[in-house]
Amino acid sequence: MFDKARAIGLNVRDWQNAILVNMLGKRFYDETADQYTGNNYKGIDPYTPHSWRNAQAVKFNPPNFLNAALAGFNDGHNGGGPIWAIFDADAVAREKWEPKPPYVDFDGGFFFVGDTIGELAKKIVMKYQRLPMPPQNLEATVARYNGFVDAGKDDDFGKPKPLHKIARPPFYAGWATPVVHDTRAGLRINARGQVVDLNGEVIAGLYSCGESAGGFSMHGLARATCQGFIAGRNAAAENSRA
Repeated sequence: MFDKARAIGLNVRDWQNAILVNMLGKRFYDETADQYTGNNYKGIDPYTPHSWRNAQAVKFNPPNFLNAALAGFNDGHNGGGPIWAIFDADAVAREKWEPKPPYVDFDGGFFFVGDTIGELAKKIVMKYQRLPMPPQNLEATVARYNGFVDAGKDDDFGKPKPLHKIARPPFYAGWATPVVHDTRAGLRINARGQVVDLNGEVIAGLYSCGESAGGFSMHGLARATCQGFIAGRNAAAENSRA
């Protein structure tokens, strides 16, 4: 995204240091919670190899960050617009961030700063933000969250013991929209990387690998490298025989 955002971004070490708001300046999720359901270690505990009883040990508690972040507003459009991380100068100090280039870009529409929360909301203008953020919404959201810090309890989304108020200027808004980069869809392949049709028959000369191939057992560079090697080797061998 560097060519578009023109910055490498800020890595959040502890989500106690920021809140997430949608396009309308409202929180929608426990920022410290998991983002999506996956096959995680100890997800089935105890696990017995080859036992059908493993399913009985599954603890069903699916994270729904993506659903919450992408929820619409019943205005005829899909999605909730850009998601923003809101934080203050104290959070910058705790995280040891440097809110300046190349970490952020103040002119690209992905990072904003203001002396007050209301001023910050007014500055949030980008081409993907189809509705302006009402300053009163963000002010109310931050005030309510600061109240949760005083009370030691998040009555809206159950964030475990909110620790830090958003109170010391300057205040910041950083683009934090989730990007879905995996899919359970894709081309069906066999162990040779050959694409097969709905009947399981090989489509001659067509190979697929990585995240263009179906399945969700692995993703990222490891999958792409391994499957690419397999598909490439078999494609080369097929070409040499042709």
